[in-house]
Amino acid sequence: MTLDTGSPELLPALLASVGDGVYVVSPDGTVAFVNPAGLAILGYDDGAELLGRASHSTIHAHHRDGSPYPEEECPLLRPRVTGEAVQVDDDWFVRRDGSMVAVAYSSAPFETSDGRAAVVVFRDMTSRLRAEEERLQAEAERAQATELAASRRRLVEAADAERRRLGRDLHDGAQQRLVNVVIDLQMALAESDLAEEGRPLVAAALDEARAAIEDLRELATGLHPSILANRGLRGAIVALTARAPLPVTFAVSDIRLPASVEAACYYVVAEALTNIAKHAAASEAHVTVAVDGRHVVVDLTDDGRGGARAVPGRGLGGLHDRVAAFGGSLEVLSPPGRGTTVRATIPLDEARSGRA
Repeated sequence: MTLDTGSPELLPALLASVGDGVYVVSPDGTVAFVNPAGLAILGYDDGAELLGRASHSTIHAHHRDGSPYPEEECPLLRPRVTGEAVQVDDDWFVRRDGSMVAVAYSSAPFETSDGRAAVVVFRDMTSRLRAEEERLQAEAERAQATELAASRRRLVEAADAERRRLGRDLHDGAQQRLVNVVIDLQMALAESDLAEEGRPLVAAALDEARAAIEDLRELATGLHPSILANRGLRGAIVALTARAPLPVTFAVSDIRLPASVEAACYYVVAEALTNIAKHAAASEAHVTVAVDGRHVVVDLTDDGRGGARAVPGRGLGGLHDRVAAFGGSLEVLSPPGRGTTVRATIPLDEARSGRA
């Protein structure tokens, strides 16, 4: 079979089959032809609605914002005027209902017996623009989430730094003054000429001063334990579990981590142990801190009554923000009657980048 490329039916068939819009502007500026794809893009049902109408005033009379589009500035008219071909990647055409459609188009001149005309090939860019907007929106949301996480991390790190400062101030200020008071009271008790009736008062004051020192020491430790900075997370957890009111076994890596991550892990363990002591009625607990190179995972399990839950802003729930500040997660698994597991997972890459 030989294809008859000269068949008069070939060109209309080709123009009807292409997915891009095609229309022809006659030498007098009116629409002389439009294919089915062009009609669909422009919102027309029948070519007769466009044929013979002025091209510019019909589909290109104004910009997207409604401002007029002067004919002398219209790229669509240029091929008929200058004989040059043009290509525009970002423009808008007016549809039949007055709405605007994003298009990219090329326009090329050709000669007719009546003068120079132009053929315009255009494509609906709505889907591509929507995809680009969605991509930009997703990037903006990712950037916002990243900045939010970084901001939360900075707040946590600033709070930890302030805890350390308060702990030092308590140790070097109020606690040291109370130590001096204790020394003075001890010296007073040692004086032989101290009135006998005054000794019980001095002894009571000495006991109160010693108790105040112990309270301050506990307060400073709660703010930010110095052992965490000096001996790392393992040393701090060893000391923490030693003070627990129930037997606690542990398996804790001795790898040093960013200070803010060590603090987060420490407070997870401290809060979980406090909850176990207060509410779990457990006979024992176990602490595991494991580092796999990409994450640090803190697990605390007990054999208590279960049924625990994280209440936002309090107790275990209050730890969620601290862990989430490093892109981590906090889980509480506590089926009634089957004990409780608290698991915190913190990605180290994000935490280290935040520290840097």
